[in-house]
Amino acid sequence: MKDQELIRELNKILTLEHGHLGMYENLLNHRDKDIRRTFRRFMEIEKEHINKITGVILNLGGKTSILVEGGDIIGQIFGITVNATSDRDLIKAYSFIEKKSHQGYADFVARLESDPEIRNQFIAEIASSNMIEAQLMHLWLEDKLKNLN
Repeated sequence: MKDQELIRELNKILTLEHGHLGMYENLLNHRDKDIRRTFRRFMEIEKEHINKITGVILNLGGKTSILVEGGDIIGQIFGITVNATSDRDLIKAYSFIEKKSHQGYADFVARLESDPEIRNQFIAEIASSNMIEAQLMHLWLEDKLKNLN
């Protein structure tokens, strides 16, 4: 994968990670202590993802850019509207988003791993940790859905 294409793909991922961070920022609006605590940790994880992807972009000599400045970035990309009226609806939407994130990372990692350039193998390792965490967040959200009243 050529540098400009790689930087463009990483900036798309960075934009999604900023959207994910925004999903969890209203954690204090939830009465359920477990949701509050978990969303706080999810925010920290999303910040870690942002920092890792930003570091890779800068180390490649690129510039970070948020592709969509305003509006519902997640909704625009996945074609859904997150306008949930209940914890169940919200968690169901977030679970879908994290599942899609995992799939996107898996596709990106596979493309990088098939590239013979060693640098891209290294970037695949960085991206794969974000992929695994997206899967774990999705699984927590799915489990929480089963246990909501």
